[in-house]
Amino acid sequence: MNDNNTKGRREFLSPEGAFLIISLVFGYIFVFVTPPFQAPDEYHHMFRAYHVSMGGIVSSKAFGKSGAQLPESLGNTVLNVSTNLSQHPNNKQKLRDIAKVLRIPLEPNRTVFYFFPNTARYAPVMYAPQALGILAGRLFNSTPVTIMYLGRVTNLVVWILLIYIAIRITPIYKWLFVLLALTPMSLFLGASLSADAFTNSIAFVFAAMVFSIAFGRAEKVSNRELALIFLVSAMLSLSKQVYAPMLLFIFMVPMCKFGTIKRYIGAMVSFFAFNAAVAVSWYLLSKDLLIPLGKKLDTSPQRQLQNIMHYPLDYIVTMKNTLVKYWMDILTEFTGKLGWLDTELPVYIHITFWALLVFIALTENKTGIVIKLKDKAIAAAALISTAFLVALSQYLTWTEVNSDIIEGLTGRYFIPASTALFILFYNNKLHIDTKRPLFGILILSYLAVIMLSTTAAMIVRYYL
Repeated sequence: MNDNNTKGRREFLSPEGAFLIISLVFGYIFVFVTPPFQAPDEYHHMFRAYHVSMGGIVSSKAFGKSGAQLPESLGNTVLNVSTNLSQHPNNKQKLRDIAKVLRIPLEPNRTVFYFFPNTARYAPVMYAPQALGILAGRLFNSTPVTIMYLGRVTNLVVWILLIYIAIRITPIYKWLFVLLALTPMSLFLGASLSADAFTNSIAFVFAAMVFSIAFGRAEKVSNRELALIFLVSAMLSLSKQVYAPMLLFIFMVPMCKFGTIKRYIGAMVSFFAFNAAVAVSWYLLSKDLLIPLGKKLDTSPQRQLQNIMHYPLDYIVTMKNTLVKYWMDILTEFTGKLGWLDTELPVYIHITFWALLVFIALTENKTGIVIKLKDKAIAAAALISTAFLVALSQYLTWTEVNSDIIEGLTGRYFIPASTALFILFYNNKLHIDTKRPLFGILILSYLAVIMLSTTAAMIVRYYL
């Protein structure tokens, strides 16, 4: 009996157990504390997810804008709840407004064409979790706001499942995976309708699978494992092409794990050719939906690309200006600036979270596992390339032509590449015993305090 109790306590205080406790408790709190459509672009995510739930693979185009034919009640719900909240911190969510839209019927046959240009080009795989909840709501003819909550819940459940898998299979940095997944920003996105939830979690699963094969054991890579990593990488390639450099992680797997040079070369060529085919195929299907996303009138991807080609040094200066101006915002938005980037968290959350991330990255190592300089160089290449593509995407589609600052760049865009950053800190000189129950208690307690503070900040921001 005592052995069972001891084993139960170990499970409870393990990285997987701590993650499940915090994500389940506070994830569901976030689902319902966050007012409707108060995650970034959430109503556009709602429109695209609803379209996917109807079997929509590729969005449509009308009047020069991207979108789809959807029930008119969806837009009516958006207009009648959570109005004037975004970027207006003095305005509060009225519970009577939520109660009022709960009475708006779905009326699925009464449709209009809704525009959602910033999510129309996203592949349907990114909306499969939300679409499941929305489909369930549609089958019962639920109201649009009820459907929204159902979509949030299924998105959260799939996000938790994928992150849990990543923590289970990674042989290194289990606690680091927990912390990266449970930054307030990451959990907030997981509990919303955002497609970022799937992108973030599948990126973590891919990194964990590579770490497992590369560092976790001496056995050779099986064909089944290759098939699984091909599948997961394809999902990442379909999510957002700016994270394609994360595929470079596959080079961390030693050649000897493939058995022969011929099998190694064949696997690597097939891996990148397969992912290129997946990404290019989706691009060709959706390229006509691409339009500038910037709020300013003078935005043009074509002209911006020409500027880079003709004046590459000017673009480098623009990136430097952006980093100098926004580096602090990027760091705080990575850990948590919620809502439409208008819900501030206490400063101590950002400071302590970043300090703990660096501390764990420096000290959570495993006996017998050495991360070679080659592997860190691969991680650095993936990180730098991803950061470059993220900045480039915002420069092309969101920034006004000839601007010397890249607009629209936010910290949450770097969550999928965060494992590439922190593996650079891995070393075998500094070490703490992360398997001790006291360590699990401390991390669990810290995360509980952070999430309680985050919940309080959201309640004050939206309701008090």
